[in-house]
Amino acid sequence: MKDRNAALAYAAFEDGNLDAAARHADAAYQAGFKPIQQLGAVIAARRGDYGDAIARLEALENHGEASAALLIRLHLLAGDAKKGGQLLLDCCKANAFGPPLYPVPRWQGKPLEGRRIVAWGGGLGDDVLYARFLPMLAETRGAEIILQCRPGLVDLFRSLSGVTRVLPLETEVTDCDFHVQTAELAAHFGIARGRMWDGPYLHAAAPLKLSGDGLKVGLVWATTATHWEGGSRSTSLAEMAPLASVPGVRLFSLQFGAPTAQLMPPPEGVEVEDLSDQIKGFANTAAAIAGLDLVITIDTVVANLAGAMGVPVWVATPSMPDWRWGLEGDRTPWFPSATVYRQARGGSWRELFAAMASDLAGFAQEAGKKSASR
Repeated sequence: MKDRNAALAYAAFEDGNLDAAARHADAAYQAGFKPIQQLGAVIAARRGDYGDAIARLEALENHGEASAALLIRLHLLAGDAKKGGQLLLDCCKANAFGPPLYPVPRWQGKPLEGRRIVAWGGGLGDDVLYARFLPMLAETRGAEIILQCRPGLVDLFRSLSGVTRVLPLETEVTDCDFHVQTAELAAHFGIARGRMWDGPYLHAAAPLKLSGDGLKVGLVWATTATHWEGGSRSTSLAEMAPLASVPGVRLFSLQFGAPTAQLMPPPEGVEVEDLSDQIKGFANTAAAIAGLDLVITIDTVVANLAGAMGVPVWVATPSMPDWRWGLEGDRTPWFPSATVYRQARGGSWRELFAAMASDLAGFAQEAGKKSASR
C-alpha cells in the first residue's frame, strides 16, 4: 500500500493537486516509505508552510542536491540568515552541489596574500548574484582571482573590479593555489554579516542606443525551459499585455531563447521591439539595460543583472519566491533598485501585471514631467 500511495502522491503533485498529494505522501510515509518525505517537504513549501517543510527536510537521513538546496532556500526565506549561510557553506564544502572543479585545496576564509584562487559558479542568475563578493575577496584577503563562468558571462564579468582573469568554465587553469565556489563567498562575506550591497558592481561598456520617444521599458517573460523551476518562473507575453496599454511607454524585448517566438507576431495590441539580435551574450544585454529607463521581468538572470547594475527593475515573483526576494514587502536588500511584485497564492500573472500597469502609468507620468522641466 505504501508504494501505491507514493505513486498517487507523485501523480497528484504533477497534476497540481497539492491537497491530494499531501494526503497520499503522508500515508506513504506512515506506511514506511521514507523517501516520500522530500516530496512532503516540497508540498508544504508550495502551500506556504515553511516551518513544516523545514522540519520534514531536517528529518531526512541523507540529503541530495535538491533537498539540500531547498533547505538552504527555506531557512533564508524564513529569515534565518545565520543558519542558511552556514548550511550553504557546509554543503559547498561537502561537494553537495557537485564535485570540485580542481584538485587543489578549497579556500577556508584565511588571508591569501597574493596567491591565486579560482572562483567558479553554476547557474547564471546565481553567478550574477554572487559576483558582488569577488571585489571583497580581492580587497580583504589579498587574492589574485581567476573567475570561471558560463561563456555568455565572460565579457560581462570582465567589468568586475579585483578580478585578474575571466575564463569560460571549459578552460583548464593549471596555476591556481585554491578554489572556491562563488556561493561560498556569500556565506563568508554577505548573508550572515548583513553586507549585501556596496553599490552597482556590473557595468556596460556603453549603453545601447534605442529608438523612439517616451519611457523605455525592457520586458522578459520567461526563464529557460531547462531551469528546474522554469514552469513557475515563466509567464507569456500575452499575460504582460496590460503593460502595453500604458501611454507614453515604449516596450523592448530582452527575452532570450525559445520564448522569443511569441514576438512573431506579438499578441494583439502589444507593440514591442525585439532586441534579441543585439543582445547575444550578457555584456550586450547589459548594454541594452543601460539604455533603458526600467526593466520588467519574471525572476530570471536579467532581474539579477539589472539589479547588479543599479538599474530600476520590477521583478514578478511566483507565489513561492526565491530567497533573494524575501517573503513579503516590495524591497530586497540584495538589489536596492529592484521593486518586487508578488503573485498571489493560486493567483494569475495577469492580475500582477495589471497592478504593474497602474504603477507604470504613474512612473511614466513622473518621467514625462521631469523630461519636460529640463
